[in-house]
Amino acid sequence: MLKKGIYEHVINQITKQHIHEIEQQGMVCMRQNIDEAESPQILANYLGKVIRQKLEEIENQEDRVNLINNILKEAGIIDEIQIAEPSKLLTEVMSRQQALLQAESRIQTIRPISGFRVSNLFTGGSSLLPLGEEIRREIASANEINFIVSFLKVSGVRILLDDLLKFCQKEGNRLRIITTTYCGATQAKAIEQLAALPNTEIRISYNIDIERLHAKSYIFVRNSGMNTAYIGSSNLSKSAQTEGLEWNIRVTSVENPHIIKTALATFEMYWNSSNFEDFRLGGIEKFNKEIHRNIFRDTSNEVIYRHFTLLPHQKQILDKLRVEREELKNFKNLVVAATGTGKTVISAFDYKEFRRIHSRSRILFTAHREEILRQSLNTYRSVLGDANFGTLWVGNCRPQDESEYENLFVSISMLNSRFEDFFEKLGADFYDYIVIDEAHHSQAESYRKLFAHFVPQLLIGLTATPERMDGRDLRPDFGGRISAEIRLPQALQAGLLTPFQYLCVTDSTDLSDDALWNGQKYNIERLADKLCSKERAGYIVEALHKYLANEYMCRALCFCVNKRHADFMAEQLSLYGFNAQSLTSDTPSDKRKQLAKELREGAIHYLCVVDIFNEGVDIPEVDTVLFLRPTESLTIFLQQLGRGLRLSVGKTELTVLDFVAQSNRKYDFASRFRALMLNPEKNIVKQIKDGFTLLPSGCSIVMEKKARQYILDNIQSAIYNKNRIIREINSYPNIPTISQFLENNGQDIRTLYQSNNCWTSLKRAAGRIAYKDDVITKRLEKGMANLLHHNTASFLHFIELFIDGSKQYLDTKNYKYALMLYYALFQDRLDKTGFASIYEALELIHKEMYSYFRQEISEIISYLLAHLQLKTMPLGEDVLPGLELYGCYTREEIFTLAGRQTEARKMQGSVTGVFNLSEHNATLLFVTLNKSDKDFSPSTQYNDYLINEHYFHWQSQNTDSHQNNGGQRYTKQADTQNKIILFVREEKKDGYGNTCPFHCFGLVEYMSSHDDFPMNITWKLQQPAMAQYVKAI
Repeated sequence: MLKKGIYEHVINQITKQHIHEIEQQGMVCMRQNIDEAESPQILANYLGKVIRQKLEEIENQEDRVNLINNILKEAGIIDEIQIAEPSKLLTEVMSRQQALLQAESRIQTIRPISGFRVSNLFTGGSSLLPLGEEIRREIASANEINFIVSFLKVSGVRILLDDLLKFCQKEGNRLRIITTTYCGATQAKAIEQLAALPNTEIRISYNIDIERLHAKSYIFVRNSGMNTAYIGSSNLSKSAQTEGLEWNIRVTSVENPHIIKTALATFEMYWNSSNFEDFRLGGIEKFNKEIHRNIFRDTSNEVIYRHFTLLPHQKQILDKLRVEREELKNFKNLVVAATGTGKTVISAFDYKEFRRIHSRSRILFTAHREEILRQSLNTYRSVLGDANFGTLWVGNCRPQDESEYENLFVSISMLNSRFEDFFEKLGADFYDYIVIDEAHHSQAESYRKLFAHFVPQLLIGLTATPERMDGRDLRPDFGGRISAEIRLPQALQAGLLTPFQYLCVTDSTDLSDDALWNGQKYNIERLADKLCSKERAGYIVEALHKYLANEYMCRALCFCVNKRHADFMAEQLSLYGFNAQSLTSDTPSDKRKQLAKELREGAIHYLCVVDIFNEGVDIPEVDTVLFLRPTESLTIFLQQLGRGLRLSVGKTELTVLDFVAQSNRKYDFASRFRALMLNPEKNIVKQIKDGFTLLPSGCSIVMEKKARQYILDNIQSAIYNKNRIIREINSYPNIPTISQFLENNGQDIRTLYQSNNCWTSLKRAAGRIAYKDDVITKRLEKGMANLLHHNTASFLHFIELFIDGSKQYLDTKNYKYALMLYYALFQDRLDKTGFASIYEALELIHKEMYSYFRQEISEIISYLLAHLQLKTMPLGEDVLPGLELYGCYTREEIFTLAGRQTEARKMQGSVTGVFNLSEHNATLLFVTLNKSDKDFSPSTQYNDYLINEHYFHWQSQNTDSHQNNGGQRYTKQADTQNKIILFVREEKKDGYGNTCPFHCFGLVEYMSSHDDFPMNITWKLQQPAMAQYVKAI
């Protein structure tokens, strides 16, 4: 009989009967569909268990083998894999010479005592089988060894050194080791001993500021495919390998192939990450220096040069800036990024590219503080590779001759004091590239002279806090818009910020009354009346006792609604024995600085603030944030959270207590939680119910039961379904454009196109416009959504030409674009739609009766152009004309550009992941990275993945091997000159239920492969992969 509890069972006849019986007793049995991608693994596991039970009942070995062969035969499986020798296992393949030597010496090949079929656990001192001894046996039969450990000790290395030497001396073998300078624990002699081995490479993370490698794994790869891995707690030290109370699990490719696959894939990503440097580049000298720096954290004599490598999120910002300038012609760019995410590095790489094109360019870099200017100048010198670049003009530093004015890093106070007698005399175009760091200050009077006088080719503003406490808008000085933003999750994933533990605490205060709401936000005074409650202060204190590690020694910022609330909370916290103060815009400047200093030093533990700490205040030591009020603005919420995310010595996480009340239905919880997720498109309700599986590494969100229900109720009531959108449309006196509606409501454009809706049909449903239904309008209503994924400016500009009435769209060179647009709008071939040509169909859009749809297409294109994220580039006329690198296409659009989908022929049905275009001597590879409908699927996770921005691992079709034509199509690519084009998407469906299009990764070259049926192939990308696909390691 089934017992109460959680299961993951295939429902066979017995289970079905048990379900029926207990449901008769009033129990409820939950079921879910078997995920299609995981189905083979689930069903194979079920069958294996059933067959094993049956085999155990059979005593005769020959009868067991007969049963297996009969099952295989019944399943129609080829004779070649039926069992031929009933009582034998193949254990080794060797040369005749090796066999003779073994016979003469009577020494057999050393094999792990654990064997290769079953996984097992090593538990340190109590284990009957010592870990170190078993690893020595593993070394003897391996062809490739990969170690990843936090540190290396001589005591651990010497146990394995002789065995590793024998291994490394064998032709074709290789040893790879990843380690760190973690806590200065790795010993130089251990590194030297291993580095001296032949066929050995060592890569080390020297980064003492971002140290996150705590993995310990020993992976043994064999040409036979009998791979093993040890994963657990043991570093390469004597105590860990012999007597320590360490737990390590040994997994085999026979029993746990998906774990071995994941371990190897992750190792490759680490190995190819710029975070790990080749030991040979700096040698033992660099290693010793970094170990000393790690132990003593002495940076006083640090050399100016640092090796900067663009992280994925930084590359995305540069891609976006390129689009802003080349496509949107906006040369005044505001970049928003949390403090600590590398804004200055981004600007330095941006200037490096600008300087490559304009070799004699001049730069002006302004900031408030001398410390920022010095750090920024050092960063620019490192990125540009020029130790003499630039001059400081701040404090006692100033240019010595005219040449030093050309690349100037100047404080804004110095610029103002010397403006009339120096800067004003320079030409308006003297500086080609101007950077304003801490751009949230740019609305101050001290910046007005700079903006009024200088007209650079490029102006870039950098800020973590675009919303000022005085409400003044920064954007007019920077083209009227934010050009690029770094999402917090990307920076957290890269280890540039401190991980957070976010706790949603139930607040019994009722804030749902519409009387508290004023337009788009709460009424400040009425909200303060509700929040200034001694009872509420009491349960805030209870939460501090419950959740904080040491509530009397933290450094907490407490965000309040207004000065009255901040003073009240500081008073209440003090009454409960906490060291608390309030700080608001009324606080004198000297006292502000003093309070910030006291919080930093731990003299006070709670600082109750209003908006003053949103802007420009940097205290890395803050380890706790209390949200004591609902924050309507997502930007301000992220700024407030960011105050606590700065890295600081000894700080391991930021604790966030968010006091969640029953909020007004117009309050938006969903956007803030989406903003913390790595993939914000995922269903937020499902994430809340599942416990947030898509947060950056080390981060967590935990909700108290009632707080969770408040949030779910709010999100459900705020969902932008058709009725909600209609209400919002009718709240405008004049009909908004798509861009205006989405910006005002903070929504994704796909929100408007769910359930076959479109903007035009929604406006009609709201009673704001009218048109007659016919066959054409039905097609157009459905077709508008087919335009939303496009990111190639050339295609979008083509549609602009068409909408504007230009006949250039009729040019033969644009024919395939016209065909793509026809299929997007009308969805079917000509004989189905009844048109004589695609141009007859498209010209309908220009008729008055369809003018609303023409307007909608125009608004869609304007929106898409304004939100382009990167510059796409033609692959070339000799590849597939019209296809662009990084372009986003549906499969049908790709076939249209390839000439396979025409006016008379529509590609229908499922197409496999490989498609040959013999007429182009090309092969198209279609890859979905997450093949499961789940957010995580262990059995399919590492079939296809990006190793780094230059290499891609791909698993072929099951029929391909190195010996047949299917596999040799890839391995002999250099001979056949076959053009292989890779298309990639993250998953099959997006968060709105739409089929995801593919991004064109461009041409790939065959590098290496292993295994058969299927083959595992490494491709080299001719162009770097899109930054959004490159994971931060």
